[in-house]
Amino acid sequence: MPRKSAAPAGHTGRTAAGFTRDVKVERIGPVTVYKRGHSYYLYYRQARTTERRKIDGNLAVARATAHKIADALAERRPSPLSFTRTTPQQLADGYRDYVANVQKLALRTRDRYKAALDRFLDFCRDAGITSADAIDLSRVEDFVKWLRGQKRNRNGSAGGSRDFYKVGGVRFVLSACRTAFNWAARRRMLPPFTENPFSLFRLDRLREVGGQPAAKVFTKEQERAFFAGCDDWQRPIFTVLATYGLRLGELTNLLVDDVDLKRGVVFIRSKPWLYWTVKTGRERELPLIDSLRPVFERALIGRSAGFMFLNRPFSTGFRPVPDFASPQVFRTRAERAVAELLALRPDAEERECKRAAIAFGRAAGQTPEKAVRNEFLGLTAAIGCPDFTRVHDLRHLFSTRAQAAGVNPILVQEILGHTTLEMTRRYTHLGLDSKRNALESALEGARDHV
Repeated sequence: MPRKSAAPAGHTGRTAAGFTRDVKVERIGPVTVYKRGHSYYLYYRQARTTERRKIDGNLAVARATAHKIADALAERRPSPLSFTRTTPQQLADGYRDYVANVQKLALRTRDRYKAALDRFLDFCRDAGITSADAIDLSRVEDFVKWLRGQKRNRNGSAGGSRDFYKVGGVRFVLSACRTAFNWAARRRMLPPFTENPFSLFRLDRLREVGGQPAAKVFTKEQERAFFAGCDDWQRPIFTVLATYGLRLGELTNLLVDDVDLKRGVVFIRSKPWLYWTVKTGRERELPLIDSLRPVFERALIGRSAGFMFLNRPFSTGFRPVPDFASPQVFRTRAERAVAELLALRPDAEERECKRAAIAFGRAAGQTPEKAVRNEFLGLTAAIGCPDFTRVHDLRHLFSTRAQAAGVNPILVQEILGHTTLEMTRRYTHLGLDSKRNALESALEGARDHV
């Protein structure tokens, strides 16, 4: 095959046939630096295979990288540009194994990651993508278009109505993929020195079709109507949720020994032996305010252990509440339920052990989260606010009310258990009354001029 015609170093252009010419710039040991158009490439052989790598940078970067590759080859080490070509399925499986067995994330968190990565795998199959390194920014944009055309069950449930993804759902899927690709890059499953394509995509530019929906927070009148409509079982549960801004799981897993009436402290802490952990792992202590003391005292009904707020059938005496002499007895029985499963099936998976712990909790009077959600939906429909469909709205209500009252945002963050102030800000939706009060306060010193 005839050699290419000589050209000045660094010169590139087109051949007579109109193709872009590769021009040799220099050779550094076994590595050859070429220029093609405005980009630099490195050619070398490793493990009897010819490698051709594009360099994101100028000639100085290409030369520095060529020296590193030459040193690695001389010492029989892998090239710093080498990576193991990986399929999307292998990447997803490896990352899910990592979060399960290295990070040891909670099952519910792992399930959310699995659902997000499953959507990514579905897209790759539809688009015919067989290698993870084929994903670039344009492919991510195609993925977003694909996602916006997909329907899913709300909250990943098996049944119920299906609807198109909201912006929040798209953002979570992309964030999960970004984290998985960061993990894959650290394990040389992706080309080194290239930026994560999911990091290049601007999540903040995503918008809802037809505009962002207004945040739903009870007005003062709606809040009064909501609590006026509560019965004796509902009122303490929703009062505690709204007063502290608790997550629903934090309330349904609150134990008698988590509330110290003498010290006046409520502990929000994980219970690994019940296979439940606080989201983000931020355990916290909350002050027991005087107005809530009677609520907790009535919920105890002479018990010394167990769940603080019992399911409706147990609270009415329809089902007898198991007698736990102490918190230690309660924990021992919970651990025994899992131990009995493992004795019968030593290879039982974590999910099966969690089911055994949940079954024990239900028999001990624990309130299912679904039951609280159904009660909330019934109340909001009864007061003429059927668009309020999430118990989580009470958490937003607490944050909004606290910020409107001028509470230090860092204190609000600590009470809610958020990892960042940005998350707390997203939970705050100040209404017209708060804005009016702020404007009046700001103009207080300028009344004579207005």
